[in-house]
Amino acid sequence: MEHNRCVKQHIYVRLVSERRRLQLSQEELAARAGLRREKLNRVESKHEDISLEEICRLLDAVGLALVVQKKEDAIVSSAPPAPDLIPKAFDEAAFIDGPKAKILNWGKVPE
Repeated sequence: MEHNRCVKQHIYVRLVSERRRLQLSQEELAARAGLRREKLNRVESKHEDISLEEICRLLDAVGLALVVQKKEDAIVSSAPPAPDLIPKAFDEAAFIDGPKAKILNWGKVPE
């Protein structure tokens, strides 16, 4: 199902982001979650399917929790982005590209 793939990709991207924020290597996170590093690499790079148990172990290892709730009960945040996420000028803008969450800077804009 398309919706399931979207949910899975959201979880995997958030997992990678949190791992990097904590400055954990794939090897360190895999060890914490009781998985092989190669499996974690395939999850992060190719969004390979893993069991719910494995997802929960990975999320727990980085301090995240999986929450299930009714769609109508979901709170949609309309809060403005954090000030440090708003570019001060166009030439300082950056964006995240793809599942590997690489930061790509636009650099100076030609005049």
